[in-house]
Amino acid sequence: MSEKDNIKLKTDTLSTRKSGSPALGVHVKRKRKIIAKPAIKDQKINDTSVVEKKENSRPSEDKIATTKSITKESPKISEAYVIDNKTPKKQKIDKDEKIEKLENKELHLKLPKQKKDKNNKNKSDIKDMAPAHKFEKPTEPIKRDVKISQSMTVAELANQMALKNTDLIAKMMSLGVMATVNQSLDEDTAVLITEEIGHNPVIVKDNEDEITAPTKIKITDGQPRAPIVTIMGHVDHGKTSLLDYIRESKITDTESGGITQHIGAYRVKTNNGEIAFLDTPGHAAFTSMRARGAQVTDIVILVVSADDGVMPQTEEAIEHARAANVPLIVAINKIDKENADQEKVKNDLAAKNVIPEEWGGDTIFIPISALTGEGVDALLDSVVLQAEMLELKALDKGSATGVVIESSLDKGKGPVATVLIQNGLLNKKDFVLVGQTFGRVRALFDEFGKSVNNAGPSTPVVLTGLSATPNVGDQLISTDDEKKVKDIASSREKKQKEIDMQSKQKNFSIESFGNSANNKKIINYLIKTDVQGSCEAIISSLKSIENPDVGLEIIYSGVGGITESDINLAISAQAHVIGFNVRADSKAKKLIEMNDISLNYFSIIYDLIDAVKYDLSGELEPEVKEEIIGIATVKDVFRSSKLGAIAGSIVIEGTIQKDQQIRVLRDNTVIYEGELESLRRFKEDVKEVKSGTECGIGVKDYNDIKSGDQIEVYKRTEIKRSI
Repeated sequence: MSEKDNIKLKTDTLSTRKSGSPALGVHVKRKRKIIAKPAIKDQKINDTSVVEKKENSRPSEDKIATTKSITKESPKISEAYVIDNKTPKKQKIDKDEKIEKLENKELHLKLPKQKKDKNNKNKSDIKDMAPAHKFEKPTEPIKRDVKISQSMTVAELANQMALKNTDLIAKMMSLGVMATVNQSLDEDTAVLITEEIGHNPVIVKDNEDEITAPTKIKITDGQPRAPIVTIMGHVDHGKTSLLDYIRESKITDTESGGITQHIGAYRVKTNNGEIAFLDTPGHAAFTSMRARGAQVTDIVILVVSADDGVMPQTEEAIEHARAANVPLIVAINKIDKENADQEKVKNDLAAKNVIPEEWGGDTIFIPISALTGEGVDALLDSVVLQAEMLELKALDKGSATGVVIESSLDKGKGPVATVLIQNGLLNKKDFVLVGQTFGRVRALFDEFGKSVNNAGPSTPVVLTGLSATPNVGDQLISTDDEKKVKDIASSREKKQKEIDMQSKQKNFSIESFGNSANNKKIINYLIKTDVQGSCEAIISSLKSIENPDVGLEIIYSGVGGITESDINLAISAQAHVIGFNVRADSKAKKLIEMNDISLNYFSIIYDLIDAVKYDLSGELEPEVKEEIIGIATVKDVFRSSKLGAIAGSIVIEGTIQKDQQIRVLRDNTVIYEGELESLRRFKEDVKEVKSGTECGIGVKDYNDIKSGDQIEVYKRTEIKRSI
């Protein structure tokens, strides 16, 4: 007989029973079906405290144990109750009652029936002791909050909705959306699909954990800062001359064509304090750049020439200022000219709802002369007064934020960006996130090229150390977390590539179909510029050129000189190459000569736009203008073996000329179009016959002419079309 079959009672248990002292016995009753009830804090019966009957006897359902044998490591007990020896009364144990308090009482436990394995051995596995649980299927569909990002793939959307990729694709097909599992979906499509399936779309911004910094400061926060002033106006109305006078430097003479070629930012000291100026281009072509200037500015100075008055770019500047919700100060320039008319300027602007203060409006008008300096001090006083009313403030420490005003690629310094700091303090060696680029500030320079250690609010500064050239208008944020700026910049770049790819796919499917159907001719261009601002302005201008018969495609644009790789791309795409204030290197020049590539350099945007329009105009079919020069009525028809049918006619209008195109009309219906082959007056051949004169007309390759028909003679003239 095995040791297990002859388990004996513990000494303490037997002695207690012999002495007649109150003993604590445990009686366990097994049940096949157990209803789960709160257990007594995971307590257990130790094997050493259990007494089982012999194997040959009938299996007992009673197990006896002392209270000491019940421990916290025991499996859960579904139900327990006690019987007091003194007063035999069944009493359930509260789940929070401690075992130590149950002396002189019998403890009864209800446990699930133990299973037997293949060898008929009882299992005491914890899983067998625990009550069974059943999964209940939800009665209603689960509605999830699905996070929709700007560009997410089909697989990502399926994962958010707990669907198989194939099931989601099938559902999309039923909605008319065709996409592969790894294809990106735009935001609107993802929202539509999510709603159709029955979930709640939640639109989230990509990189919600991105670095953030305060961009707007309450009036009670921060320190007073210098106002940021944008100078706007029509070309050659004197914007740069005004800024030049204020800065007491000569930059206007070096500008091509008298126009500022890209946005500049300058901080100047005046008798009334410091002011940060933005100098925006005056051409209508630079609408987008000027709009960016208005978005970062506090006050707009609108320069209007007293002799020219309100021009198209003047009106655009007014609209940008209104859109940015910034106050406007009008500087009527060139008052020293003889034909200056300030009242006309005021009347024209009042018609645009820009009303002077003296007329009951809220706009300050200051007459000035940027040439002599007359009125400039009064203008600056008005700027300072307006800034005081705005109560401009910013934090002068902590993480810096700013906006890229200009960017370029320098051979010695690499990517260079001009940034206007709006808040905080930018220091050397700070890590910065700028749009899709990042880097560590290697050097800082002010507008005069002087190296500085830091830059505070309302300060324009040139920085180096970026990974790539940023776009004009990108926001700068400084931090001390290098890994985070790298990850965010990489994520932004990836998302932008996906968006660009989707845009190209849409353009290919829609535009290419339209172009092939209409036989629209396309000219490809590759554009390289000196700075990013000029590049964006040129592209914006060229994209505005529209014509139903001919168009252009910018296959590539960038900042920097024209390289060998640029020319190779142009060769493969058969593109025209344009350089704006940049030149081709020696290797690129050799390729250009070998492959006969069209290359043109420009320094004035007007010239560049005109040249592109000329190229496009050359691809247009000439316009054919038709002019009726004479009409004759057929009186009789004569037949000749040599000449065929000869129409005896009288000219009733204009002049009939030989070798011209004709139409034969019968009952006002054209029955034949051809050429006038012969023209005779009596028996003589003549070149023309005037109105009221009879003649004989021979129509080439047509003999079915009849009396009463009309012969209409016309001339076709080809007119060259232009854009």
